[in-house]
Amino acid sequence: MSDNSPAAAAAAIVRKSRSNLAFALASLPEERREDMYAFYAFCRIVDDIADDEGIPVSDRIAGLQRWRDVIHERAADMNPLEQSIVALRDRYHVPVSDLEEIIEGVSMDLEPRRFASWEDLRIYCHRVASCVGLVSIRIFGCRTPESRDYAIHLGYALQITNILRDIRADWDNGGRLYLPLDEMAAAGCTEADIAAHRYHDGFFRLMDVQIARARSEYAAAVAAWRRDDEGPLLASETMRRIYSGTLDLLQHDGCRVFDLRYSLPLSRKVRYVAKAWLRGLALKIFR
Repeated sequence: MSDNSPAAAAAAIVRKSRSNLAFALASLPEERREDMYAFYAFCRIVDDIADDEGIPVSDRIAGLQRWRDVIHERAADMNPLEQSIVALRDRYHVPVSDLEEIIEGVSMDLEPRRFASWEDLRIYCHRVASCVGLVSIRIFGCRTPESRDYAIHLGYALQITNILRDIRADWDNGGRLYLPLDEMAAAGCTEADIAAHRYHDGFFRLMDVQIARARSEYAAAVAAWRRDDEGPLLASETMRRIYSGTLDLLQHDGCRVFDLRYSLPLSRKVRYVAKAWLRGLALKIFR
């Protein structure tokens, strides 16, 4: 791999992100891993464009429009990484609508917004997480129709876990809040409580509702898992174990999300990856 190749650039973005995904993708065969790196680079780039408050909103809108033009293959002078995304789209027959939904999702972060209900928040989660899963299962090589349901439910579960883990970080990043307002009101938790990083009974009631929803989505993903796609879903199952384990840690520690950003120990993540790798060897997915 040339240091100037699109694959090298994508891999560098994955490493820099220090994401759990970097661990999970280690269990993929090399070609699919490099394609997932390219896809993750696309996701990371558009997300960073939307979130960068150091750039005027008009410039961020233009940056995201550029990526819309790329995925529709109407952008001029595409760079190698952009070209690799178009090639990936064609190689795995990725619907342009799934890629566009991801861009629409991150566009919802151009300015802080509020979500009136879970139904409102679910649309956001579908775009920024479930659609990522729907593209990923194509790259992984999934064959069963149930894997679409798996990807959708796991996307919701992972995103809710991220939201709970990052409540303070999101608020500190321009007053962003990804909790349903109607459920906040029902629990007796206000935006002022979030802004003040205040623990109280209403906050814990709110967290209980969100944790229960995440666990329901994890369970729905497990129910949709099919043995015929065991090999292709090894990386996703690694992600599920890492994130559900993070949710366990958060809950068992009393949801101290204003004080800590929860993450599993590196040794545990490595153990999950090693198990997936060994299972991949047994299933002969590495060629």
